[in-house]
Amino acid sequence: MDAMAEDLVVLREILQRELETINAYEKMIERVADPRLRQIIEHVTDEEREHVSEMYQLIMERDERQKERALRSEEQLRTMHLTSAPAHPPAGEAKAPTAAREAGLSDSLLVPAAEDPFPPPPPIFPDGAWSVGGMKGRPQQGPDAAGSQ
Repeated sequence: MDAMAEDLVVLREILQRELETINAYEKMIERVADPRLRQIIEHVTDEEREHVSEMYQLIMERDERQKERALRSEEQLRTMHLTSAPAHPPAGEAKAPTAAREAGLSDSLLVPAAEDPFPPPPPIFPDGAWSVGGMKGRPQQGPDAAGSQ
């Protein structure tokens, strides 16, 4: 198997796992009573949704057949009135800045970098830092924190 084909296999495996993870997290949310914990898990679940979008975009850029089928499927869904608008903006339409573009990737993520419609809840960790994704933060710099970084 050539390197590009192996890359596609890896991307598809990641996509599959991200979708499975979303399903698992959504089931876990149902079991959590603490609203603050639910909010954190919902935020992490939304980050997994971003990963799904990112992996699919990377697959589309590398697999011309997948891209062609996706475009055909969009048209079929519109014809069947299951979706109303194309998933991709018309050529030449201005795109909002995104975290993907700011990181040097070729296309958008789900959330514009300038504004997140679902910001993370306030941190509950003692040092004020989150541990994953967009929730990553650094503790406040101060006399006690200087040696811990």
